Amino acid sequence: MSKRKRLPEKQTEDHQIEWLKHRTGYPSPEEREKIIRLRKELSFEFIKLMLLNAQPEDPRVRGLFKKYGKDELLRAERVFREGMESPSRVADDARSYRDYRLRYSRFGAGLKFYASNEMDELYDEYARQYRDILDREDMPAINDENKVGKLLLIGWREWDDITPPAIPARPADFNAPSPASYHAPIDELLEWGDNLKKHHDFEEEGEYSRWKKHIPALTRMALDTGLLNGWPSESASWAPWHAIHALGNLRAWESAPALAELADLENDWLSDHLPHIWADMGREVEPCLWMILETSSASLKRRSLAAEGLYRMTDDNDVMTKKVTRGFEKILQNATTFNPTLNGYLISFLDDMEAVDDVGDAIDSAFEGERVDLDIITPEFLEEDDNIFDEVDDDD
Repeated sequence: MSKRKRLPEKQTEDHQIEWLKHRTGYPSPEEREKIIRLRKELSFEFIKLMLLNAQPEDPRVRGLFKKYGKDELLRAERVFREGMESPSRVADDARSYRDYRLRYSRFGAGLKFYASNEMDELYDEYARQYRDILDREDMPAINDENKVGKLLLIGWREWDDITPPAIPARPADFNAPSPASYHAPIDELLEWGDNLKKHHDFEEEGEYSRWKKHIPALTRMALDTGLLNGWPSESASWAPWHAIHALGNLRAWESAPALAELADLENDWLSDHLPHIWADMGREVEPCLWMILETSSASLKRRSLAAEGLYRMTDDNDVMTKKVTRGFEKILQNATTFNPTLNGYLISFLDDMEAVDDVGDAIDSAFEGERVDLDIITPEFLEEDDNIFDEVDDDD
């Protein structure tokens, strides 16, 4: 008996999209829809494997590589990483609004530009629509044609490279303060625009010294309301982003108290990066962060960001870890003047530092005294962490 020759698997229509073979110009509208469909399918499969902690050598990962190709798989990984990025536990609202500003600056033509609070309301509406759809028996899929999703350009990373730019012009009635003027060398930051990966490392001593002289001007640029509230598609409006990162790379600890003001801006799109920027400034910044954290009249967000900055300074530093642990413990012990949400963040940072057992009494007392925001962290969460380690020990 002769063996039947096995026929090769027939690829789906989506995997034969002509544009994906040459990747030049922009695909036709029909190809674009097919590519978006393919990417959503790939994204779903990729996230499942990430949640299963699949390694690159896993046959299922190789299967995705074979099915979708190297370029699309690498793109799916990048989009996944960018979507998961959360520079700050405290100020995710800033990250969210910055992401909105970014996609609006590239594809917002014909759409209204929303303030942060307006964007939040639209997100709430989008979530309500999503829940309504999930409750329906026919389960129609939410897509980018959803009215609210279209207004917010939700899902833009699935189609940003296959859609022609639609850069929104500044409306005649758009109001923002006039920005200050800046001189060389820092005026170049006004031209960098929304390329958020561009930065100076200041590896050369001469360049470092030259820019160090301009720390006051860089601080003004970071806080310039004319730039911070500028039109998103204009390059200069992104200069504050570049300024705060330059200050971090210059270890400009003296600017730390001023930069804390970013946390209290109505349309905050920067403060989530303050903790790691402060940590990059070195030990000299530590007194400034303790001052912010311990000022009870300062805003909750400002104090919480300072606490996160101190937590980030503990990386590979046992001395700093002990100091921060004891400092957080002292705040948790205060039963007279306290903020439950701040206490929640302090406990979560202590958990990340694996220092919960060192200050267990203070944490227990804070929970028992109802001085902890349970929306931030709960005793059960800490107990679950303990159980995980107990199980590992038992297995060993």
